[in-house]
Amino acid sequence: MRAHPLAFVVALAACGASGFSVRAPARAPSNPGWTYDVVASPGGDEIAVEAAFAPGTLDELTVEEGGEPFLLAVELADGDSWKPVARQGLSWFAPSCARGCRLRYRVALREAGRASGRVAVARAHAGAVESPPSTWLLRPVRAPLGTPFRFHVTSAPGEAFASGVFPSHEAKDTYEGTNGDIFQLPYAAFGRVRVRDLYDGKVQVAILPGRLDHEDDLLAWVTTSARAVEKFYARFPVPRLLVIVRPVDKSGVGFGTAIGNAGAAIAVDVGSECGSESFRDDWVLVHEMVHTALPDVRGPHRWLEEGLSTYVEPLARARAGLAAPEDVWRDWVRGMPNGLPEEGDRGLDRTPTWGRTYWGGALFCFLADLEIRTRTFGKKSLDDALRAIVASGGNISVAWPIEKILEIGDRAVGAPVLRELYGRMSHDPAPVDLTAIWKRLGVVVRGTKVAFDDTAPLTRVRRRMTEAAPSP
Repeated sequence: MRAHPLAFVVALAACGASGFSVRAPARAPSNPGWTYDVVASPGGDEIAVEAAFAPGTLDELTVEEGGEPFLLAVELADGDSWKPVARQGLSWFAPSCARGCRLRYRVALREAGRASGRVAVARAHAGAVESPPSTWLLRPVRAPLGTPFRFHVTSAPGEAFASGVFPSHEAKDTYEGTNGDIFQLPYAAFGRVRVRDLYDGKVQVAILPGRLDHEDDLLAWVTTSARAVEKFYARFPVPRLLVIVRPVDKSGVGFGTAIGNAGAAIAVDVGSECGSESFRDDWVLVHEMVHTALPDVRGPHRWLEEGLSTYVEPLARARAGLAAPEDVWRDWVRGMPNGLPEEGDRGLDRTPTWGRTYWGGALFCFLADLEIRTRTFGKKSLDDALRAIVASGGNISVAWPIEKILEIGDRAVGAPVLRELYGRMSHDPAPVDLTAIWKRLGVVVRGTKVAFDDTAPLTRVRRRMTEAAPSP
């Protein structure tokens, strides 16, 4: 029987040799089960919300954990009058909602931002507040998956609102989606926010108040990053992406994070003095945009979400001319060992350390890429698997089981590589001899630099990995 194409890795290691229901992004039906009318005060200090729930709604209502104390004066419509609904613990109970009901309440957003300071709940700024809709949309604790919702926002005069939830095609300033098993919605912002549409409307940038010396360079950076990701995937991963930029008194690009569910948004810190040079060397935004190209994976599979972004980001930047191939391989030679199993490792699904989450996931993707290229004699690669997932509607706006992701990827390359590799690495350490792999690829480490040996057997594979391939 023919030897497994990755047998050299496993054999050398054995001898001791030294990143659910599936649903595609779509408009919610025209008769949503939950509707909200939201009116913001200046600066997003406070919002007033009126909600309507369709018949069949269960009586227990809540918001994102951490937002409960900031919902004020919750009232239930009773004919022409309103009756107060008291909070009990972390919930509000409205039994009449079983027949359909209307509620109104206020949310002290600025107070929530000062108390929390977390982008997943609320962050306060001078003249603006960041807060995802899941913080301020009161909703049933338990509801059928796929329940449609819609909210309309009226901003204070001269101000703006931006949300990562996909906009409605039927009404202006209206956003919609469907309820998932976790109701955490993409980031949003109220107040003195400068909103720009870029990249043929695929990307919206919301700049929070603060000093930015080179705003044109920032917008060019966002566009360049989007173009690199679209080139890698042969399409932009989501119909629309919101990028919230927070100016900070630091140098360079800082912390970034992405979230989906019924939309897609990235929040990123940018130094006030950042210019073209800082943006040219940045990897953070491409990394976060790659996150939008994978469904939310429930369960112990965060390593796939983070590992995929860790692996794809340098490839996407190299193929777009934003990084040199030498830089990619140097960083992998330095980084991949962090993903190797250590003593006591129980596999990727059961070892949620930093190294195994980010670099262990990247190592999985790297091995899968090599295996696909080897098994298909260079006709296919991990690119084909990832592009097929996105083409099938798999992106950050939806939640998929990992089995669905592996199945679509394997079908695209014509071999069960992802499923087999997952079987080896998910619940067992599965040691890997990286030294042997670098040698076969012709990657030679010389001090702090990397050189290439073009006589190595996998030289062509190494070259093709960082070369810009034509889009199908």
